[in-house]
Amino acid sequence: MVNEKFSTLPLPQTSEGFYSPLLDFNGLLGAIIYPVEGTEKSFDLWVMNESWTKQFSIESVPGVEMLLGFWKTGELFIQSLDHQLVLFDPSTRELKNLGIYAPKWSMQITAYVESLVPINARSEHEGRIISRPARN
Repeated sequence: MVNEKFSTLPLPQTSEGFYSPLLDFNGLLGAIIYPVEGTEKSFDLWVMNESWTKQFSIESVPGVEMLLGFWKTGELFIQSLDHQLVLFDPSTRELKNLGIYAPKWSMQITAYVESLVPINARSEHEGRIISRPARN
């Protein structure tokens, strides 16, 4: 990380009243833009490469509270208006209820990413670890 450069990037242009959560889309930084209000929502996916580029739009998905993220196959995880986790397939426009319920605004999807730090890293530093002697 010594040679890494960091900078501030503006999000894609949105108007007031739109969400723009950040997410991983096929290994790239993505932003989903969709309206806060309404029960039928449309989504725009923007991806950061050198600049923000609109990848696609999904029009009129009924019964959506909020978008949670993408599955590997391009399907979207959505929290429905009745607080169920559903999977939306943009190609077939099919909604599949996954049978998971959560209170409003408490559901989230977290991507698992393997770490470069080994789990057994402690063995490399054992000489520096101070421990108490065991009590009898």
